[in-house]
Amino acid sequence: MSMDAITIDGLCRQLQQELSDSRVDKIFMPRREEVILSLRSRRGAWKLVISCSGAGGRVYLTGEKTENPDAPPMFCMLLRKHLTAARLLEVSQPEHERMLLFRFSAYDDFGELSEKSLVVELTGRRNNLILLSGDGTILGCLKKVDSEMSPQRPILPGLRYRMPPRPVRRSLLALTEEEARALAKKALSQEEGAKALTGELDLVSPLIARELWHRGGGREEALAAEIMDLSRRVQEGDYQPTLLRRGEEYVDFSFMPMSHLGEDTQNLPQEGFSQMIERFYGERASEERRKSVSSALEKRMANQESRLVRKLANQRNDLLRAEKREDLKRRADLIMANIHMIPQGAEKVTVTDYFSPDLPQVELELDGDKTPQQNAQALFKEYTRMKNAQQALEEQIVQGEQELEYVQSVQLALQQARDIKEVNAIREELLESGYLRSKEKHPKKKKPAAFQPREYTSPSGLRILCGRNNRENDQLTLRTAGKNDLWFHSQKAPGSHVILFTQGQTPTGEDLEYAARIAAGHSRLAKQSLAPIDYALARHVKKPAGAKPGMVIYTDYKTLFVRPLDD
Repeated sequence: MSMDAITIDGLCRQLQQELSDSRVDKIFMPRREEVILSLRSRRGAWKLVISCSGAGGRVYLTGEKTENPDAPPMFCMLLRKHLTAARLLEVSQPEHERMLLFRFSAYDDFGELSEKSLVVELTGRRNNLILLSGDGTILGCLKKVDSEMSPQRPILPGLRYRMPPRPVRRSLLALTEEEARALAKKALSQEEGAKALTGELDLVSPLIARELWHRGGGREEALAAEIMDLSRRVQEGDYQPTLLRRGEEYVDFSFMPMSHLGEDTQNLPQEGFSQMIERFYGERASEERRKSVSSALEKRMANQESRLVRKLANQRNDLLRAEKREDLKRRADLIMANIHMIPQGAEKVTVTDYFSPDLPQVELELDGDKTPQQNAQALFKEYTRMKNAQQALEEQIVQGEQELEYVQSVQLALQQARDIKEVNAIREELLESGYLRSKEKHPKKKKPAAFQPREYTSPSGLRILCGRNNRENDQLTLRTAGKNDLWFHSQKAPGSHVILFTQGQTPTGEDLEYAARIAAGHSRLAKQSLAPIDYALARHVKKPAGAKPGMVIYTDYKTLFVRPLDD
């Protein structure tokens, strides 16, 4: 969703007022198409976010912390070279285009003051961030545009910067009342009048054109008056930053309230354009980051799961062969029992099976390069190897199954994570467990994420907590739950730990069923019509030494079959 020119004008006025005469302290690029300038002045400190991603290009002030890559990109290094410690002179909107110009005063390599400019183009899919020298030469850009991509306007280092081409339309700010009436009359004569307003007037976006059309009510004088009032608003900066919300979702934003979107759309006034833009894009950006980080982790864990499944299949096949080792010993014993009858160099031999009651004749295959005694020794050696291997394989298979269960529990937690904080908590868990490697040589130990399990209330008013990840599951079950509280978990399937706090009472059947349904809904059994859920007193749940996060064993349990709760 692109920012229109009038909204950018309101944002420009706010940024000019708040940031003028501040200095650039630090510059970061947390993401490929996003730059953050940390600015300071006597009035305070700000973080200016400039995002050029797709149709969601935006500029706003924020106080949120962001994670930055260990190695800054080349464009970030270029910005640091030219703009670190630079003083912001002015924020402007050239020719009322959908762009912002940040003009800085900075010292060059020779210690002399020079001007540098940062151009933020917010034109939709071609959003860009361009660093200019004092004479308008392009020093660098976030997205390079060569002559093949745009023959009329390439954007490359060393070229002179040129303004984006403008469509020929009437100027809203220079419009007279007579011209407004003529324009209203022309629009009313067309089938798509709102679209005609967008095509005739600059600065007017489709959303604003529809609002003008709605307010005009099909009357020429009323529509002309609305057009002139819009012109006055822009000239005077008479704006009302407004978020438009439908249900629980922000659907759009504007510099004034919208009445044409219907009663189900709320107009929420905002204290400023920057705050409005941050709120609108904050949830979306957080969701984009959650999906990006989560999908990368899910892919890694899916690969880990596939590797474990293959490894377990191979180990089980080896175990089957090891369990058939008695045949090797029998063949070796038969060779030794008939060794006096086996000729040297024989590859096949028929011998008497003295270990069977009816003494049948049995054909054995031999290695002709070995003596009969060497053949028997080779079989005894393989028998001993398989006997030792069986015990090791059984231990490895148990360990592999436990690791597979843990990996699947992480996958489930990633699928159910609601925000970037929950995904980052899982990422930290994987770093500690060794499934991820930190890019830092000496990573600092981070504070564990706040313990915030999902909370519910049972039908009789008892408190129920549900872990969001394996570390929370451990804390909830092993440290938070009392010995007489009830623990719930999906049977033989990854899932969250759920604790029903009894508070000295005897839970009702409805309480038990509700807690079990929560456990089912936060497990791999969530899509089943009926899910088996085991529950036991918390004191009967133990964590084996060395077990991975969230992995426990339990005894003295009962099972309920319930319909999973859909949150």
